[in-house]
Amino acid sequence: MSLRGIIINEIFTRKIQFMTLQSYLWGLRIGTVISFAAFCAVIFLTDPLDIGNIAFILFYLTFFLTISGLSVLILTWLWHKMARDMLTLGEIGMAVRQGILIGVFATVLVGMQQMKVLLWWDALIVLGIVFLVELYFLTR
Repeated sequence: MSLRGIIINEIFTRKIQFMTLQSYLWGLRIGTVISFAAFCAVIFLTDPLDIGNIAFILFYLTFFLTISGLSVLILTWLWHKMARDMLTLGEIGMAVRQGILIGVFATVLVGMQQMKVLLWWDALIVLGIVFLVELYFLTR
């Protein structure tokens, strides 16, 4: 048996965990800090009039990554405070999904504000759509 076969056999027989919850959270923290630094760099170092659409794409991408990362970290912390024994690496998926939905919600609102079409009922419609998506995933 080759070395690759032995390693794969060990993974499946012993169920070796590659990432613990703490290592996942540290990676998420570092990624969020990097995305925030990139967001600040886009804000302070780019001129949308000179670069054009690339600056807007970079702004929205880094904004989404920063808001999503912060939301996931905050939601993970809240889940940990509310139920200490329930938070495992397998259950972190709900916090990630909710964080991504919050990031999508905030990015859509900022985009609508940039296009000057954001009104309070539009924000409620977007919030309702995000809420329905979350309900779909909770009931599935």
